[in-house]
Amino acid sequence: MSAASSGNTGARAATPGRPRGRGPAWLVAAAAVLLAPWRAGAAPPRAAVQLEYRRAPGTERCPDEGLLREEMARQLGYDPVEPDADLQAKALVFRGPGREVHAAMELHDAEGSITWSRHLVAYNDDCRELVMNMALSLRVALDPSLNVQPAPAPLPEPARPAEAAASAPVQPAWPRISVGLAGVVVFGNLPDTTAGTALHVALRYPSFSLGLEGNVHWPSTAQVDGDKLVSTWFAAANAIPCSQIRRLFACAFVSIGVVKSSGIHIELVNTPSLWLATGPRVGVEMPLSDRISVQLYGDLVLRLTELRIESLSRVLWTPRAPGGLVGLRVDVNLSPRRDAPARRVPPARGTGAPH
Repeated sequence: MSAASSGNTGARAATPGRPRGRGPAWLVAAAAVLLAPWRAGAAPPRAAVQLEYRRAPGTERCPDEGLLREEMARQLGYDPVEPDADLQAKALVFRGPGREVHAAMELHDAEGSITWSRHLVAYNDDCRELVMNMALSLRVALDPSLNVQPAPAPLPEPARPAEAAASAPVQPAWPRISVGLAGVVVFGNLPDTTAGTALHVALRYPSFSLGLEGNVHWPSTAQVDGDKLVSTWFAAANAIPCSQIRRLFACAFVSIGVVKSSGIHIELVNTPSLWLATGPRVGVEMPLSDRISVQLYGDLVLRLTELRIESLSRVLWTPRAPGGLVGLRVDVNLSPRRDAPARRVPPARGTGAPH
C-alpha cells in the first residue's frame, strides 16, 4: 500500500462525527436498568405493640380485650399485637360518675417511658362504643403511614398533688345497699284483682343482687249468694336472688306468709292459712340518677300450698290457675358511690381529645 493510501485511511479514521464502533449490548441494558426510576411500590411499614387491657371493678360487663384487638386489626389491615414488641400499649377501663365509662390509654417505649396517652369518656354507659373509640385512637397512634406525631406525656405537677390523686380511679365498694317501695297489681292469688305494696331491701353487686321483700296484698272482696261478702287478704315475705345484665334482670323468688278470710252475713270454715309459693321474676331497671332508679317487673306465682275459701255448705273459691303480679318500684341506693373521683380534673393538654 502506498503512503498516500495510508494517509487517506488515517484521515478517514480521524474524521469527526463517525462512530468508532458499537459496545456490547449488555452494557446498554444494564445502564438502562440502573438509570431507570424504581417504580415498584415498597410494602408499607407495620406497627408492632404489646397490649395490656384491664377492666376496673364495676366494668366487668364491658367487652374484653378480644373486641379491642379485633377492631385495631380491622382498621390497620393487620393484627399489630406481638408479645415481643418493643412498644407497649396499656389501657384501663373504669367507671365515672353517673353513667360515664372512662378509658385511660398510654404507649410506652422499650425503656418504659410514656410516649403517648389519651383519656376517653362514654357518657351513655356504652362500653362497646368506648372500646371502638379506643381502637381508633390506638390506630392513629400506631399507624406509621399517618405521620402523626404522638402527643408528649403530661409532666407531673409536684405543686398540685391533690388533683393528681383525685384523677385516679378509686376502687368501688361492694356490695351496695338499696331500699325500695313498690306498688303492685295482683291477679289470680285472691278471689278478685287487687292492689298491694312491697318494701324491698337488697345487697347489690355489679351483676347480682340478693333481696328481701315484704308484701301485703290489700283485701279482695267478693259477693256470694246475694248479699253475702267474703274479704280475703294476705301478707308474705320473699327471698329474691337476681341476675342483672345492663338494664334487664331475671330473678327467682320464694314466698312464705299467711292468708286470712272473713265473711259478712256468712260463716266461713277455718281453712289452712299458710301461704307458700315460688316463681320467676323479670323486669327492667331505669336509672334516674346516681342514687335513684325505677324498676318495672312482673312475677309468675306458683302456689305450693292449698288455697280455698269455703262456707259450711260448700267451697266458695279456689284458684283456677297460677297467679301473678305487676309491680313498679322506686329504689334508693344507700351506699355512697366511690368508683369515681370526688371532683373532676381537666386532662392535661394533648391527652383529653379523643380520636
